[in-house]
Formats: sequence, structure tokens, C-alpha cells
Amino acid sequence: MSLRIGVALVLWSLAASAAADVLQQSPEGFTLRLERTLPQRSEQVYAGLAALPRWWNPAHSFSGSAANLSIDLRAGGCFCERWKGGSVEHLHVIAALPGREVRLRGGLGPLQQMPVSGLMQWRLVPQGDKTVLTWEYRVWGSAENQLQRIATAVDGVLAEQLTALAQYLQNSPVAGDGTAPPAVED
Repeated sequence: MSLRIGVALVLWSLAASAAADVLQQSPEGFTLRLERTLPQRSEQVYAGLAALPRWWNPAHSFSGSAANLSIDLRAGGCFCERWKGGSVEHLHVIAALPGREVRLRGGLGPLQQMPVSGLMQWRLVPQGDKTVLTWEYRVWGSAENQLQRIATAVDGVLAEQLTALAQYLQNSPVAGDGTAPPAVED
């Protein structure tokens, strides 16, 4: 493992909370699941997901600025980061079903430097005026990756992002039609 990957994993570990959402972990991969009932309708939660630059912690970006992040919620779309001097595709959108589900492929953060595959799913289940958001991330690859060593850290980072999304939804009104206000600069 390179020094750069090691430092990134240490930073992820420091950000990790003690979430009990690691469903499976082994040298070949891990499965994470976070779930939260949000007091917004599914269309509003979906719009909040589309407003990703407004709630993603910039500490978990390559450029250090959430304003450089974007997500295009359509098949073929990109959860990307673009800044002067660089760009990164964090995840690739493979399915976008407004108000219901988003599926993405790829590796976040230091996972990009490892020979792994990843599948992230955001599922929204309406419950009256509320929505149950289930956030799953499955990562797999060769046993030499020793992926069980980073599962808890990745889970902590995603738990932090889910909390930030919930706070964004609580404090910033999003339209009920699946759109979100434009991102603001950090």
C-alpha cells in the first residue's frame, strides 16, 4: 500500500464514527447499510440528493471544496469533482428513478487507487409525508486489498454524509418536483 493511500485511510478512520452498519466484511470486500427516516417526502429527499454540493463534507473531496462537486442524476451521469488543475469521477450513475432510487458504480476516495468495484444505492421508500432512505455501498475486489481493514472507516464517512444530508434537508427547503436550488460556493 502506498503512503498516499495509507494517509487517506488514516484520515478516513479519524472521520469514522462508531456506526454499526457494516453488514459484511472480508479481505475481498464489504457491504455497508445506513438507514434513516427523514421527515420529507421522497421527491424532496431525491432533490436533496441532487443538491450534493450543498451537503457533502468538503474534507472528503480531492479539491477541498464541496462547490467543485456535482451529480447528474440520470443514467450515464456523473458524481464528479472539477477544479482548476484537475477532475475526478467519484461515481458513475447507472440508474436514476426520481423519488425512488439512485444506483451508482465506482470507488470513493482511496478506493479509486485500488483494483476494486463498488455499487452504491440510495433507495427511498415513502411513508406518508416521510421517507425511509436506505444507503448501501458494496465494494469487492481481490483478497490482497484487505478491504475489511477499511470497511468501518468508509461506513463512518458515509454516516457523516447521511447526517449532513438530513441537516441540509431540515434547514434548506427543496422543491417537491425533484429539483434543487443551485449549489453555492464554499
